[in-house]
Parts: sequence; structure tokens; C-alpha cells
Amino acid sequence: MRLGTSTTLIAFAHLFVAAVLSSSLAYADDDGQLAEGARVFNTIAGVGCKTCHGEYAEGDVGVGPYIRGATEGTIRASIDATGEMIVIKSAITEDEIKAVSAYVGRLGTMQAVRTLAKRGRFLPAEISIRPGTAVQLIIQNASIQPHTFKSDNLGIDEFTITGRSSGNVEWRAPETEGEFSLYCSDCKLKNQFFTVRVAESAEEFRAVVPVNSVTDDAM
Repeated sequence: MRLGTSTTLIAFAHLFVAAVLSSSLAYADDDGQLAEGARVFNTIAGVGCKTCHGEYAEGDVGVGPYIRGATEGTIRASIDATGEMIVIKSAITEDEIKAVSAYVGRLGTMQAVRTLAKRGRFLPAEISIRPGTAVQLIIQNASIQPHTFKSDNLGIDEFTITGRSSGNVEWRAPETEGEFSLYCSDCKLKNQFFTVRVAESAEEFRAVVPVNSVTDDAM
């Protein structure tokens, strides 16, 4: 899988959608809508939702809140009620609201796992997750050069992340315990791994599976 920069669309794999999303959810699992939602999140009104809510909707830029798993109703209420979102309100269409709601809703079903790749090393070098957890693995490439990352047992293809940007892959942990890893295949420093430990003892991730409502409270 080849990944673009933080400003390009995220590629969505649907290997485990049915096992993660309830059929009662209002947001769709359609590839096209999710890709459109990612585009809106990254670029709407020339700034994107990410400017305030963070690259992956985690609220980590200190402006807007965490919105992974937000419903369409919550998003609509926020657009209508939050003064700072006037630029978004004047630019976004009905179809774009639905698409970005599907995208943000999808993010809520996955545990965001981050690591920084620096000179071939990973910080942190390992994380632990519960069996069966859906994961969005986010890698920040600290180098000014693009680097390619590869795994021999995660079941994903190699992917390249441009310099000073991030990329991500989606993965679902197996139902049994084990260790999985990836590495930088073109870094000077070799034999450095980012390890995902699948363990029953890991902290449980509770996926956000909202029932969509246009009357939800604003963010």
C-alpha cells in the first residue's frame, strides 16, 4: 500500500468493515464516500477540518476537540453553532457533510496508534492492543527524505511516506495473542522495528459506534 502525504487522501481498506461497524450505523461504508470524506476533512474551504481538529481528528492541535466517532448530527450542530466554523459553513455542501460524517464516524471505530520514525528508530518502539482491535496505525516520518516502511507479518504491503509528514494503514488485530512488526526498509539504520503486541492484558479500546441523529449535542 502506498501512502501519500498528510494532505492527500487516505486509502481505505475494507478487509474488516463488516466486523467493526454495526448495520444500524447511519454513516456508510462505501469507499467512494469515505474517500470524499477524507478529502473534505483535509481540504474544505482551503483549510480542512484537520486545521483545528488535527490530522486524524484527535484534537491534538489545541484548537478543536477530539471528534473521532462524531455523528452527522453533532457535526451539523457544530457547523451551525460554532462561530469559528463560519468559513466551513459557507463552503460545505450537503453531500460533503454526509461524506465527512462517514469518514469521522469510521475513525471512531479504530484505535489510533502513533509512532515517530526517526533515523530508522521508532518512538515508541512498541505498543500493546487487545485481540480483535481495529487499528489505525499512524507513522510520522521525521526525516526530510521519503522513507518506505514494510511488514512481514502484518498483512499489509510496503508503503512510502514523504519527508516530514505522516501516513497511516488500517489493520485489525487477530483474536489470538502474538507480536507483529514493521520496519523502515530504506533507512541507514537497520534491524529496528515497531512492534505491535496483541495481548489480553492490554487496555481495552472502546470503539465509538454512534446512532446518527441531527439532534446530537454540539461539539
